[in-house]
Amino acid sequence: MAKVTRSGGGSLSLFERKPIELDGFRLHASGIDAHGRPTIAKWQAAMEFAMATEKASPFWVAALWNYADGREDWKHELHQALGDAGSSIALKTLQNYGAIDKAVTPKAKALAPSIAHADVVAKLDPDEQVRWMDKAKSEEMTVRDLRMEVRAEKRRRVIEGQATLEGMYRVVYADPPWLYGDSAPTSDGSLGKAERHYPGMTIEELCKLPVASHVLPDAVLFLWCTSPMLLTNPGPREVIEAWGFEYKTGAVWDKVLGNFGHYFHVQHEHLLVCTRGSCLPDAPTPQPKSVQTERRSDVHSAKPESFRKIIEKLYIYGPFLELFGRERVEGWDVFGNDARLWAEEAAQS
Repeated sequence: MAKVTRSGGGSLSLFERKPIELDGFRLHASGIDAHGRPTIAKWQAAMEFAMATEKASPFWVAALWNYADGREDWKHELHQALGDAGSSIALKTLQNYGAIDKAVTPKAKALAPSIAHADVVAKLDPDEQVRWMDKAKSEEMTVRDLRMEVRAEKRRRVIEGQATLEGMYRVVYADPPWLYGDSAPTSDGSLGKAERHYPGMTIEELCKLPVASHVLPDAVLFLWCTSPMLLTNPGPREVIEAWGFEYKTGAVWDKVLGNFGHYFHVQHEHLLVCTRGSCLPDAPTPQPKSVQTERRSDVHSAKPESFRKIIEKLYIYGPFLELFGRERVEGWDVFGNDARLWAEEAAQS
């Protein structure tokens, strides 16, 4: 809050120095003064102003932050000025507000019920931002409702040009081409971006794949997941749910040889086990160990064939489907690592 120095050495807040004067009301930092006996129409006007200010204030803060952050000549004074302004907003929050302000179009921001609503659509195309903000406003959607509807629509879409997957499967084995958010060495065992080695897919694209339409009511999914992706939001959980499964447990592959990550020298990867309906193993004993140690190969992201053998021992009966596979395997329908080329061409390659 902006301040001005008192003559006695203290300071006056902006609202103490200059309250906002409305017809019938004077607004202070934490209260109001009524002039006489305002009419209900004057009260209504004051309430509309206060409510509009509540919505607009975070957008004002965001725009002011972006303006100041773009002033190179303020670089060494900005944080001191922020403190002098009496800001109680954390720097990270200001930066998040600024990112939303930059990503969302003015038309969408004007329709947005709140900055939190705008945040939900920040990564969408401009026309989509406007459409969703108009819907959120007209239907009085909460932020949670909006987020759920946006996610649901993403899952319903099918990637353009994707061939049709045929058949129904009981056992699914998948090694998705996860995309990572930086260009530094990642802790999944790769050097640099994964997309340097194969065509990656976003969480949105993975969720759109029509896997749920091609698994039996009782089915199991074995899903490879790297450490950086494990708890991202959105992330593997959204993919699992979009494909019609529920997470149950997991195993760990100790690669023996690792690579430098951001925090640890990482030499492991996760194999998540997810089910649909009732799909316990056909041969539950002997149980495989939850940690499997096998030296990784020199081929980027290649998984040991021993894990497929474990799956086949647990689940005797198929049909079996491998997604993002690299070569044909007897007894399995295998589809390549680029889901846009699913079906005939990928299956025959």
